[in-house]
Amino acid sequence: MLKQTDRRFCSDKKIFMSLSAIYTHGETANPVGELIRKTIPEFKNLLKLPTDLIFRVAPIKSRTTNGHYNSTDKLVTIDCRLPLTTALEVLAHELVHAEQYHLGKLKKKFSTRKGWMHYWNGEAGNKGATYKSYREQPWEQEAWSRQVVLARQVSGSLEIKHDNTTIVIIK
Repeated sequence: MLKQTDRRFCSDKKIFMSLSAIYTHGETANPVGELIRKTIPEFKNLLKLPTDLIFRVAPIKSRTTNGHYNSTDKLVTIDCRLPLTTALEVLAHELVHAEQYHLGKLKKKFSTRKGWMHYWNGEAGNKGATYKSYREQPWEQEAWSRQVVLARQVSGSLEIKHDNTTIVIIK
């Protein structure tokens, strides 16, 4: 969820940064924001994504994840402290989840008896009690298997070159 203190990144209406990303992690957060800004058009060519996606760059407190997708808000959050190659793969991973929800392959419903339930192609599943069982879920397997391929396609088609602070797109 976006916070009231989040700020628009470079006047883009769909990319936001948390204040802690701006003031504490600016050296890594700004390149991650630029990466998102410059690669989203190419990801939209490769994936069937909702048109109203929003992106947030912020430190993620949980160290078990580098990003997440909120299907209710259509919000992709990427950790602002990531190296660019990792950030690109995490972005690809979360966009696969956005596509899964958008196409209806993955759905989430609340049950008063069981809490939040996930449905993959109409079959009930759950998030998994352990990290290992979570990674074995079919929606996670698909996202993990596609993230590297998508990141390579995007970086190859845009000829992304980067150092520690900037991204230059040559095409």
